[in-house]
Amino acid sequence: MIKLKDILLEAIGEKIAILFDGTSSAGKSYTAKQLKVVPFHRATNPNQWVVIDSDDFKDEEGEQRRLKYDHPNIRDWAKKVDAGIMSGMYRKDDEDVPENPYEHEYVDGTDPSAWYMAQEFKKGPWKKVIFDDISNDILKYVPNIKHKLLIHSPIYIMLSNIKSRNDLGDQPRNPKNVLDQYLEKYEATTSRPGNDIGDPTTDITKKGMKTDLMDARSETYPDYDEEYIDRFIDNIGITNDNATYWIKVKDTYLSDDQVLVNVDDDRKVYINKIKDEYFNNKND
Repeated sequence: MIKLKDILLEAIGEKIAILFDGTSSAGKSYTAKQLKVVPFHRATNPNQWVVIDSDDFKDEEGEQRRLKYDHPNIRDWAKKVDAGIMSGMYRKDDEDVPENPYEHEYVDGTDPSAWYMAQEFKKGPWKKVIFDDISNDILKYVPNIKHKLLIHSPIYIMLSNIKSRNDLGDQPRNPKNVLDQYLEKYEATTSRPGNDIGDPTTDITKKGMKTDLMDARSETYPDYDEEYIDRFIDNIGITNDNATYWIKVKDTYLSDDQVLVNVDDDRKVYINKIKDEYFNNKND
């Protein structure tokens, strides 16, 4: 497993890229802010560290950023859809969709935002980039990113982050959607995992997990109910009422060039580890 200190040394041509992978509300954006990394669309210095977030290309707010990289043939048409790069899929049902020379670049099944993130990285002036996404789809478009951080928050911290976000009205999140993302990456185990593959410090019981999940319910999200919660607990692999569990990365999601970063109760601990050992004097 590669060490964190090696990550910033991985260059892609004259550019350096890191992937912050992890569920929504895991702490990726918080980590970037604490490292004084700025959103690319607010950056003024091409040599400073910038973050390219998949959310930057979503919905109406990200439309102009998407249109910037859509081929001129489809820009007018693309204003009616979420992502012009998917024009080929639309053309299957509508022959009137304009020709798009870029559409073959879309990889089926990926979040289309990843294509736009890749364009900003490849064509923008930025030399040092952090990709912030809930998946690793960017690797399909920038395949030579050899190292990535998987930011993992224990579920109780993640739920607390969701509540704080929702209380502020800052891009509210349905806990159900975030937990669905969690299931794609993690599973429960009765064997305490090592730091490189799981969270060895947060022990879990079925009763405690259900209490945490039930406390996060809200009338705002009626589909996040007890039935969903029971199904989530079962799907993640917590089935024994009397056993102690821990969380590990699924074998199907784990990779040798991935560094797992476990968020702690005092978030300054893991932030300072990254900042002091791997980022200070590299953020000029």
